[in-house]
Amino acid sequence: MLVEIEKNIEARKETDRVMWFSMWFLVSVASFGIVWFLMIYFLIKRRNDHFLRQEKLETLILTKLSQLSREKPRHKKPVSTSAKIENLKLFRNPQAWALSTLLIFPAFYVFYFLGIDLQKHEEHEHAFLTETISLAQNLGLSINLDGFTATKNFALKRYLALTIVTCGLAAGYWLYRIFNDYNRHFKRQWKLEDELINFLKAINSSKAI
Repeated sequence: MLVEIEKNIEARKETDRVMWFSMWFLVSVASFGIVWFLMIYFLIKRRNDHFLRQEKLETLILTKLSQLSREKPRHKKPVSTSAKIENLKLFRNPQAWALSTLLIFPAFYVFYFLGIDLQKHEEHEHAFLTETISLAQNLGLSINLDGFTATKNFALKRYLALTIVTCGLAAGYWLYRIFNDYNRHFKRQWKLEDELINFLKAINSSKAI
């Protein structure tokens, strides 16, 4: 199972690609908007791929820790995989959502919920990390997962106010923020994943001695 976890983390090179807003925006302008739809498509597809990979990784890690906990019955605290880490079903259709940005109102809907989805994903991830720490404690071990930091709230009132006041020009700001928020999230998660895999490898090594 450790090999599967390592393969999953290695796959982040494909699923968690960093996208630079300035580059995509300039290319979109230079192509008279043609590249715009590719930009939105890849933005949403990257998000879907990341969420799916993370879900599989969580399942693998929690299964591994639960197995190790069952091998150590001396710990009295019961082991349970919490219901709060269930799949959030946050899949978004990249083709449909990219095309919907042709119209003003659907575009702002897409941008708003891309931000909200990231917040929900991070709440889900926080529950997973809490469960991971609990299972590690059942093994009599400690794990440093202090690198988790949530993305700032995507306030609906502020979003609507800026949109109305700027007559829709705030779309550029919201899209810029979405790009950067996801990029920062990926980089934070990579750090956590490295800590998790090092922790699991250390357990394996100690069992081999």
